[in-house]
Amino acid sequence: MYHSKKVNVSEAAHRRIEREAERLNLSHKDYVEATTAFFAGRQLDPRTYQPEATKQLLQQAVDRLFSYLVHQEKYLLKTLLEEAAKARILGEVSVNHLLCLRTEEPESYQRLQQQDQQYLSDRLQQVLDQLDQESKKVSP
Repeated sequence: MYHSKKVNVSEAAHRRIEREAERLNLSHKDYVEATTAFFAGRQLDPRTYQPEATKQLLQQAVDRLFSYLVHQEKYLLKTLLEEAAKARILGEVSVNHLLCLRTEEPESYQRLQQQDQQYLSDRLQQVLDQLDQESKKVSP
């Protein structure tokens, strides 16, 4: 239920309410209620509220978040991707072993081990080179 209440404000404050309410196409009542809800909902003191300080705090929080994401991408995610690549390469090597052992003589096992070490080294280098190229594309 709506009960009419009156609030006395200075002439300058009333002109400002009129100007802002008109600019936003609001009634005086809607404008005052919206500004009250804004400050009360955020627990802000309208006498000391400084939007620039709020923008600066928000920008610092965004900068911190992006810094964390870049750090995570460079170190944590790159390491995880390297480990996943190693696992995939080892899977390829294992399949290659099975195929070779099925068709070749048992004494070729040492030769396979040497080939696998070289293959693993080459493939891992390819993956790391690709990661470096992709990180250079992302970084300015």
